[in-house]
Amino acid sequence: MTIFLETKRLIINTPAIADFDNLYALQSDLHVMQYIGQGTRTQAEVLTGLEKSIKHQEKYGFSLGCVFEKETGTFVGRAGLIYLAYDDTQPDIEIGYALTKNAWSKGYATELAKALIDWGFQHLPINKLVAAINPKNERSRRVLEKVKMAYVGRAHYWTFEVSLYDIHKQNIDYSKIKLIPATLADYPVIQNLGRFYAYDMSEYLGSKEGWEMPEDGLYECIDFKKYWEDKNSFPFLVRFENEIVGFAIVDKKGSSPEIDFNMAQFFILRKFKNKHIGRYVAHQCFKKFPGEWEVMVMPGNEGAYRFWRTTINDFNNNYVEYTREIKHFNNSIKNIFKFNSRHSA
Repeated sequence: MTIFLETKRLIINTPAIADFDNLYALQSDLHVMQYIGQGTRTQAEVLTGLEKSIKHQEKYGFSLGCVFEKETGTFVGRAGLIYLAYDDTQPDIEIGYALTKNAWSKGYATELAKALIDWGFQHLPINKLVAAINPKNERSRRVLEKVKMAYVGRAHYWTFEVSLYDIHKQNIDYSKIKLIPATLADYPVIQNLGRFYAYDMSEYLGSKEGWEMPEDGLYECIDFKKYWEDKNSFPFLVRFENEIVGFAIVDKKGSSPEIDFNMAQFFILRKFKNKHIGRYVAHQCFKKFPGEWEVMVMPGNEGAYRFWRTTINDFNNNYVEYTREIKHFNNSIKNIFKFNSRHSA
């Protein structure tokens, strides 16, 4: 066996037949395999998977390999990169890992995922890496969010549903992203963008009452003009290299008097998503308005919820979440993130 990749505390070896005993012990553990594939595997299934990983390594120079602690030499799991589901007829390369139960809660999964992302973008001619996890696997969800992978949505992996995440190689010159105060002359532009805003939300909220497609085929958004009529509202257009990217509107209408600022509206066009532009713009807003913040999310808007949880955690991991009825939103329920933007991570 040879070393494929080293991290601060771990070593990933290239796969070899000698890995079988370790892999069988790993993949026959009910706790380890609870959210992986179809569960525990037989000896024949483990051997088949090992043979696939060896062939993948021989063909492409990367694969899934056994992981060992540097200090003790203890086997702690399996990790690496492969074409999604070993399917090299499609372009996506996925990050995969599974750790023995004794290796949980040590930060190993995050350490491995970060290292694999770095290696992939440095050594492979790709601009994107993906990860597919069981939607119920909260531990892996937290790991992927820590390494700044973005939630894409649900997909099918083999015969079961997964939550799909991805991360893009950063080729964005963030100095070219501009947050420009929007004048009343910009109101029609932002109102037009609101149609796309509503359309994007319909992916998650479209089955709810009031989200039916209008007969004219055009989604309607609330009238944004009120934000220019309120001196405590601050609308912005977002541009990248002079192209409109989206908008952000900050106001001072929190759920309680101690809140200084609230993200009233926030939208990034789909063509600019998964490039961390939205995260960058949100962070600029937080810095521009230092104080006690709330960000409210409509229940059911899973995409927005995951975006804001990751974005806020990346800015200030000392945040709290709660759910409240908001009087100025017709007593509607909102899921709320609260944090102080004077303290960034």
